Amino acid sequence: MKILVLGGSGYIGSRLCAALAASGWATPISASSRRVTPGIEHRRVDTRKPESLTQALHGIDAVVNCVAGDAASIAHGAHVLAEAAVDAECPRIIHLSSMSVYGAQEGQLPEEAPLDPTMGWYARAKCEAEHHMASFAHAGGTVVTLRPGCVWGPGSQLWVGRVGRWLRAGRLGDLGAAGDGWSNLVHVDDICSAVIAGLRLPLPPGQLRTYNLAAPDSPRWNEYFVDLALAIGAVPVRRISPLQLKVDGWALGPMLKVAQGVLSHAGRTGHAVPDPMSPGLVHLWDRHLHMDSRLAERELELKWTAYAMALRQSALWYLQSDGMPGAHRGAAVPVPPS
Repeated sequence: MKILVLGGSGYIGSRLCAALAASGWATPISASSRRVTPGIEHRRVDTRKPESLTQALHGIDAVVNCVAGDAASIAHGAHVLAEAAVDAECPRIIHLSSMSVYGAQEGQLPEEAPLDPTMGWYARAKCEAEHHMASFAHAGGTVVTLRPGCVWGPGSQLWVGRVGRWLRAGRLGDLGAAGDGWSNLVHVDDICSAVIAGLRLPLPPGQLRTYNLAAPDSPRWNEYFVDLALAIGAVPVRRISPLQLKVDGWALGPMLKVAQGVLSHAGRTGHAVPDPMSPGLVHLWDRHLHMDSRLAERELELKWTAYAMALRQSALWYLQSDGMPGAHRGAAVPVPPS
């Protein structure tokens, strides 16, 4: 079975290609415009150009859409993918969406909760992409849409790397009431397992299934921040005041983002600039959204990576990775009890 992985050189895509290659029943083909993953067949594809994508889809049994990037890459890319899959007679798409499609809603949300595109460009693009996937199903294709929470684990720069750097710099810690929201963490390997289960799920043509993906034992943000700080030695864990958080997110964050863009445009690495903390992230940390992932447990038969194990793996990766400020190679990593 040949599986085309769009965004195959990214964090989830590269991990998925390795998992598919190890499965024994699928042959992954990494499709991206960037680097080639060693040992994995690669096709250079521009996902916003119909002719490029249609050509790449010929002879493919299913495609996994892991494309990230700007709004056009996410939304228009999904539109192009839906049409190209019809033209190439590719029968199944596994589409990676996001919990951002729930917008500002709070409480325990199942997959049937309405979509809310009002929380910025990313939420709008993800909602549009899901609309295009529904169009593909209406045209007779089969779609499995996965809505992950915050994807972490070894290699996660978003939810381990930068969080660890913020903790070490004293910019993050116990946020009090501002960190009482649910983290909805999900291990990257659990995403891969869900994709593989979705590829093997017996579905007739024209069907669309949607699944939330968030580990049931994922904690509130304050607990995660403190646990990771202890695991990487970012102690004492600071209590961050509401004023400091507001200044970092609403004043300093946009300036750091601009500085990163200037350096990137000049061909220099962005590591010279501290990680920006956006207002959207600050709002996320006090948001009481708890994704209900029981449907994925039942229908995809997922076995979640335990929080303690995921924390250990993440902390070890952080401590052993090159370029991490203040890293201590080989340090002991305590974890909370299972």
